[in-house]
This record gives sequence, C-alpha cells and structure tokens, in this order.
Amino acid sequence: MTFLDELFEFLKVDTTSAKGKGEEGAKFLVDFMKERGIEAELIRHKAVNPYVLGEINVKAKKTLLIYNHYDVQPAEPLEKWNTDPFKPVEKDGKIYARGVADDKGTLMARLQAVLQLLKEGKLKVNVKFVYEGVEEIGSPFIEDFLQDYKERLKADYVLWEGAGRGADNSPEIVLGVKGLLYVEIRARMEKDLHSMYAPIARNPAWELIYFLTSLRSEDGKVRIKGFYDKVKRLNEEEVKYLRGSKEEVEKALGQRVPEGFMRKLVEEPTCNVAGIYAGYTGEGSKTVIPSYAFAKLDFRLVPDQDPEEVLEELKKILPSNLELKVWGKVRPYRTSINSEIARALISSAKEAYGIDPIVMPNSPGTGPMEAFARILNNNQIADGVGVEYYGSNIHSFNEHIYKDDYFKAMEWMKKLVMELQR
Repeated sequence: MTFLDELFEFLKVDTTSAKGKGEEGAKFLVDFMKERGIEAELIRHKAVNPYVLGEINVKAKKTLLIYNHYDVQPAEPLEKWNTDPFKPVEKDGKIYARGVADDKGTLMARLQAVLQLLKEGKLKVNVKFVYEGVEEIGSPFIEDFLQDYKERLKADYVLWEGAGRGADNSPEIVLGVKGLLYVEIRARMEKDLHSMYAPIARNPAWELIYFLTSLRSEDGKVRIKGFYDKVKRLNEEEVKYLRGSKEEVEKALGQRVPEGFMRKLVEEPTCNVAGIYAGYTGEGSKTVIPSYAFAKLDFRLVPDQDPEEVLEELKKILPSNLELKVWGKVRPYRTSINSEIARALISSAKEAYGIDPIVMPNSPGTGPMEAFARILNNNQIADGVGVEYYGSNIHSFNEHIYKDDYFKAMEWMKKLVMELQR
C-alpha cells in the first residue's frame, strides 16, 4: 500500500467522539503500529474512547513524545458536503474527508515519516506516541490519564497536535494554547406567560440579555473585574515571527478582519456567545413571555490568566435571578521561543520549506497542553509538522488538505527528528 492508501483506510473509520464512536479507530492504530514493528497498546481508561500508546526505543539519549488525537468532529450538516465525509476522495490535488486536516492526516504523516526513518536506519532518537480519542469533546479525563501514565510518557520533547501552513502559507509553528472557561447562564420562571403581562411580569430573555451586554463592550473588551490584570503581553522576539496574509485569512473566514489581526488572535482574551436560546422560535407568531432562556459562553484565556479566577469574578457579578453552570476549564500555556524544541522546529521548517516559518506564541484555540507540561514536568512542548492550511475547513463541511502538503509534512517530520538527534 502507498502512504495515501494507508491514510485513506484510516479516514474511512468514523471516530466521531461526540457520538460515542472511536473504538474502531483506536484498534486500527494499534494494529497498524504493531504490524510495522512498533510496540503499541490500547489503554482503556475513563474516557469513552481508549488511548493508544506506542514506543520505538532505539537506545538513544533523547526521547520525543508525539501527541495527536484520532477522534473527529461530527460531520453534520451532511447535505453541505460534496462527498461522503467518511469516503475520502482525491480531487484537483486535494484530499477531502472528515478528519483529514484535524487530526488524522497529521497523525499519519508523522507516523509514516518516523517509520520511514526507522526502516532506513536513520532514527537516532527514541519516539513515543500518545493518541487520544476524546480531544474533540474537551479531553475530559486527560489529567487523570497523564497522572496514571506519566512514567511511561517521560520524554525530552513533546510534539503537539500539528500546525501546518499559516496565514501567509508559510509553515506554522505554535508554542502554546489559549485557556478556556466554558459556562452556561440560565434565566427561568415557573411558566410561559401571555405577553400582555409584559408591563408587570419578569421576562427571563430580557434578564439574560441585560447580563450579557454587561459583560462586554462593543469594541470587544471584557468588563469582568481584573480580567486583563495577568495578561502576558508578547515580547519583541515573539512579535518578529508573527505574520500572516490578511487576504488569505479573510478568504478563509469569509469576512473582513482588522489590522494587526495576528497579534490580536494570539494576545487577546475573549468573551464569546457560543449559543443562545429563548422563547418561541417556530413558524409564525406566538405572543409569549418565555419562561426559560439560556446562553452558552466561552472565554478564551491567554497566559497568565487563570480560569478559576475568572470564574470567581464572574460569580460575583451574576445576578441572583440567573443560574450558572460550568462546562469546562482549561489553563493557557506558552513555551519559550528560545526552547530547544522551538529552535529545532524553526530550523527544520526552514530546511523543509525553504522559507522562514510563522511562529505563534500560542494558538487562538485551546487544548490540554498545560496539563502535559505540568504533570509530565516538561516545558519543551511545541506544535508544528501539520498537513492543514487556513482554508482546510476544519470542523466544517468539505474538510480537506492539499496532497502535496501531506508529503511536505512528512519531509518536515524527518527534518525535525534529524535536528533533535544532533
């Protein structure tokens, strides 16, 4: 089988963790690795889907731990796809399938590159693999898993999930992640009322709206006390590598973006309304005061903000007529741009692509990187060697990558390993 044949077989397996699927994908990986001489094991922990651990021990002095996830987001709405999301298709130099960009493509490209080095007798660094099956539903048990298996996951370096081409099509390196506080705010009363009672009755929808508008100004500034006090601003070295094509980002997002957008993406914490519901939403009219309203909010946090501290301040300003439920908390994290792993990624990217990479001090998104650093006592963690680009439609319909980027990621992976083993 060719490299792409192997990738396609993996992409055919539905690993949508939100639907409880993934077991088959974990077994696929264990079998794939064992058949090629890698020690591999399926670990049934507390999560819906098992973790997969693998190891190649060449008795080297240094060890690289590679983290990826094999689960994917739901493919719906299916009618928006031009092809079946679980029947990969190659067309016009692109590969279409759910998970090809996030994160199955990167997982396989890295794995195949390491196997190629092993086969050629050029692998001079030990490599460990940890694959998660519930990343797309928030990695709910990752800290427990890391505590239970930290001895087996010891390494000198950690290569994170996988950043591919950045906002100007250069290779992208990401040295951290934003944190997250995800909450739901609810307003309720005993029953729906006729809207003629509006002059004298409570309205949970208005109560929710008033609170939401108090949290954020029109220019995006969050109004929670002390929210910006611990924000760690970027230094000159970090800003130097931060660049992106405004045109490409606007094309990917389908809307205009402000000047200085790259720095804002990395450095600015946010308060976002992720979902909102109240009252009658059916066809036609219904004059009613709704008895129930809720909004889901996500706060993206940057180093050195603490989601626990933000939550406590949020509780202080929450009116007594509103309820709060916490859905998730993740701490932000950032690796030094002068770390060994960062310098190795920068050097190997230049060698593989022939151009300077973009280096983002942290991703605009969130992941359990801080837990890895803290529990494994390892601050040599960075992201790169990915297959996707800004237009890959990650988490959306018609997810895809360029075929050439798949093989370029394999080349980058080999260059990185060679750099780390010097």
